[in-house]
Amino acid sequence: MPLLYLVSCRIFEDELVHIFEEEDANTSLILIENENIEGLEKKLKETAIEYQKTSLQDLPSKASFENEYAVIVNILEFALDADPQLLKEKVYRTIEENGELFDGILVFYGLCGNVLGSLEKDFSYLGVPVRILRDIHGNIVDDCICAAFGNREAYVEAMKGENKGEGTYFLTPMQAANWREMLVLAKLAPDPDNTEMMKMVFDYSGYKNVGKVDTGLYYEKEFHEIVDEFATLFDLEKKLFTGCTKIVDENYHSIKKDIIQKNKR
Repeated sequence: MPLLYLVSCRIFEDELVHIFEEEDANTSLILIENENIEGLEKKLKETAIEYQKTSLQDLPSKASFENEYAVIVNILEFALDADPQLLKEKVYRTIEENGELFDGILVFYGLCGNVLGSLEKDFSYLGVPVRILRDIHGNIVDDCICAAFGNREAYVEAMKGENKGEGTYFLTPMQAANWREMLVLAKLAPDPDNTEMMKMVFDYSGYKNVGKVDTGLYYEKEFHEIVDEFATLFDLEKKLFTGCTKIVDENYHSIKKDIIQKNKR
């Protein structure tokens, strides 16, 4: 029975729930227990998705799984996004420590400061598919916002904006739900609750707009209200962008298909 290992940033919580909400009863979902799974667990319970929890050390053998296919999900913390080198070290160490246990590995990250671009090549020695998020043209996505747009071209076009010199601060549902933490991690603000200071920071940084990237996912139920509040708090013009889950869906189903077919040979 094939085992797929998903190594993911917390920012992809919603996309993960979406994927597993569409899975069938022949799929086992197992979360690696750590301090980063609380939000994911809450959403899985709300959508009545069955799952198990374990440590990698206690991961059952393939023979013990009753279903035809299993996904093991290891969620990594937001804080890594603030330090690209630390992010690379953690992602690489996570794969190095356990990669040989699985039939395929999918990393829910993008280039993230250009530190993960050679990940697939670096882990080719494992002899199983090791992949990072790519768009339909084969480009590794820049980051989680790029993934939400569906391709790099749409992301670049959105960043250019209608007026040159006007920056846009993008919020996906998960970015919106965690915007205070994300601002601190991005080193835009030591105190995101200091509204006046944040207004000055956004203005100095060239941000004039907040980009609401609606991926169509409903798990963060206050998304629309949070974006409205964010725009009002910091005097930013709200711009709506249509996002999607196309990239994560296609990458997930592609590697799933490949490892299942390989396992049947």
